[in-house]
Amino acid sequence: MTPRIALLTRLYDAYNKGDFDAFAAELDPAVDWPDQIGGGRVVGVEAMRAFWARRDGMVRVEAAPMDFTVLEDGRIAVATNQTVHNLEGRLWSDSCVRHIYTFQDERVSRMDIVERLDEA
Repeated sequence: MTPRIALLTRLYDAYNKGDFDAFAAELDPAVDWPDQIGGGRVVGVEAMRAFWARRDGMVRVEAAPMDFTVLEDGRIAVATNQTVHNLEGRLWSDSCVRHIYTFQDERVSRMDIVERLDEA
């Protein structure tokens, strides 16, 4: 396992446990992240903290990485099984989602969500 794949494994573990501090430890301070709730992007760790809190007040999301692919430009594509439940536990969606991670100094600096790898 490469260091970056190990980092992403820790990131997903923290995400699924709801441990924002462990999650944030893997992020560049100026991280750029998609806002799937409101649209647009969230930039910076403190903005991520607010996004995380807002999201947790609406839904529960779990993302299980299934496959890691190192791209030619150094980014890593992760095929994930993503489940979304409402706050009462009812399943809203269960789908395969591809995340593309960009790195800065061995921390995640950007995450994008794509339908197909050729969109990366």
